[in-house]
Amino acid sequence: MTPEGGVDDGTVGTTVGVTTALDELKSRGATLLVVGSVPESVYARLSATMLGERSDRRRLIVERPEPLESRLDAVGRWVPEWTRVFRCRIASRRSTAAGVQGDAPGRFSAGPDDSAGDGGGYDSVATTVDGSIADLGVAVGSTIGWFDAVAGGLDPAELRVAFDCIVPLLSRYSQPTVFRFLHLLTYQVRSVDGMCHVRLSRPLDAEATRLLAPLFDVIVELRLDGTAASQRWHFRDADVSSEWLPIGAAERDDDAR
Repeated sequence: MTPEGGVDDGTVGTTVGVTTALDELKSRGATLLVVGSVPESVYARLSATMLGERSDRRRLIVERPEPLESRLDAVGRWVPEWTRVFRCRIASRRSTAAGVQGDAPGRFSAGPDDSAGDGGGYDSVATTVDGSIADLGVAVGSTIGWFDAVAGGLDPAELRVAFDCIVPLLSRYSQPTVFRFLHLLTYQVRSVDGMCHVRLSRPLDAEATRLLAPLFDVIVELRLDGTAASQRWHFRDADVSSEWLPIGAAERDDDAR
């Protein structure tokens, strides 16, 4: 950034380079780990851009019971064939809450929920997944397969997945169990050339970040400097990192070009 607040030539070059690399990943599917201890509003802005603004995106959002509805402002198709939201209830390790009982079999149907409203909007596509990590895996995997079947084969980057529940999973299950869960999730997304971003509200050098990083194509690091939120991209295969960029500079959707 220039002292006057503009974008200098170096930042422009970096932005173009990151966008080019991301375009290549979109052509074959990609998984991104979003790290950094920032307010949820900052993450919601990034997540919105990664979910895309185009109407022909199929979106699966796995979030905590407290929704980040602001990131869905661009969603225009509030029907299960295009948009699904899972509100994930994962108890803490010491909890004895009903519905979290080891590896109970899945109790989820990937098709439309008959109990959901038909008036459109968030509530018409939201379902609570209340159970084990196995239940959650069944719900996510079934829905990805169902989207692919409904679409007659998903186009590259048509599927967008946001997954916000890693920290609750780490509080309930061992790191190897969560690693295996994410290994399957990232495989399922790549198998349909989709784009998935996973939220881990930990620093870049945290133990959990180092453990999970090998599963992802890109690590996106967030920070808040005063009131200015920014991001830095770390590409695993290319072993390169970007400069700090404004949120939205790199990951804009195709129709914004």
